[in-house]
Amino acid sequence: MGNISTKPRLLLFQPPIYDFALFDLFLKPYGLLRLGRWFEESGYEVFFVNGLDYNDKETNSLLGKPRRYSNGTGKFPRMRIPLPHGVDSERSFGRYGVLADILKRKVKDANPDIIFVTSGMTYWYKGVVEAVGICKELFPEIPVLTGGIYANLMPDHCKVSTGADYVVTGNAEESIKTVFKAHSLPVPTGEIPKGPLMLEEVWKDAGVLRLNEGCPFHCDYCASDLLCKKFIKGNAEIAFEALLEMHGRFGTSNFAFYDDALLVNSEQSIKPFLELIIQKDLQLKFYLPNAVHLQFLDKDTAFLMKRAGFQEIRLGYESSSRDFHTDYDDKFEEDDLFRVVETLESAGFSKNKITAYVLGGLPSQQWKDVEGSIKTAASTGIRVSLAEYSPVPRTPLWGKSMELCSFPLDKEPLFHNNSFFPMKWDCYTLENMKYLKSLVQKLNMDPGS
Repeated sequence: MGNISTKPRLLLFQPPIYDFALFDLFLKPYGLLRLGRWFEESGYEVFFVNGLDYNDKETNSLLGKPRRYSNGTGKFPRMRIPLPHGVDSERSFGRYGVLADILKRKVKDANPDIIFVTSGMTYWYKGVVEAVGICKELFPEIPVLTGGIYANLMPDHCKVSTGADYVVTGNAEESIKTVFKAHSLPVPTGEIPKGPLMLEEVWKDAGVLRLNEGCPFHCDYCASDLLCKKFIKGNAEIAFEALLEMHGRFGTSNFAFYDDALLVNSEQSIKPFLELIIQKDLQLKFYLPNAVHLQFLDKDTAFLMKRAGFQEIRLGYESSSRDFHTDYDDKFEEDDLFRVVETLESAGFSKNKITAYVLGGLPSQQWKDVEGSIKTAASTGIRVSLAEYSPVPRTPLWGKSMELCSFPLDKEPLFHNNSFFPMKWDCYTLENMKYLKSLVQKLNMDPGS
């Protein structure tokens, strides 16, 4: 049982991940640790169990030390496991992260009064099931809450599959306060902080930042506006303070932006933020795991990004087809890509540090259209990345995806994984997808061909 007669103890749990392949592109439990800071500032003793700790010595001694890179990205420990019953694939399936017995010991040592388990992609849900199962096995009477992407997009599935006591959706702040009251636990005060809990083992190699929250666009293939109901303009000074805190306490020099719309409202957010970085001459490195919108990348922003220390630029191009953008996202101007590449090059970015995402595998999409988009993007001399579509529950394309897909998307989230190529059809086959992948690889090796 817990210790509510003294200082209440709260456990935050980042689950391991089950997938066919996984690369750590600045994958951090940012939202969970923002909650952790809120609880700590409200008088809780907060414990964090990181199921994705790539530095766990016991796990690495048994599975091998994963390859990591100086910018804070890399591999996670991996253990090959069988595919779940009824799921078929030629690819091997794996569990990524700290071994289960070690996680059990860490959870037991926390001896919590209440537990939070976060979730990521819907098709990673097996890790959430494991994490909640560990908690309920060790502390059957302690309330367990799940939140995050999977919990918000598939709350009913999450509740049934994990056995969590509560699935937190929508306004997390109010939902959490209600649960705490129901269990006679001290209710957190104030608003959820903008910055996360400061933990050296999480932030030393790489930190993450968020200026704006949400996205003003409503793209049919994206869940951003479902996860954050409205676009909230960022505050440059608050983001800068979070950066200084990580840099000052842990020496963090690599930072990734988690924004879905980083360049929107640039005059009040990203531009003054970059000017603060340049004024302080901090010699930091910045990365973009999420692409930026082409139409907002102007000359001033490009030069500021280069001077501040951006190491790469990822562009949300998606398609060269005007019809694609008219149908799905309404964010296209004919010459945007060519203008932006020229702008970035004039600011000092080499073309091999600029990547355009092309989206492929949407319901009823023609592979020839994707081929044309790949070739158009590659003609600028930059790199191309083929982003394979994954069906996302509750988005406008979800209904069409379920209608055309041969897999039971609503019953088994594993089939949302693009490794299954869920939307294949006569005009976009597996062979077509393999060809497009090889085309991207060839063009990236031989720019301009």
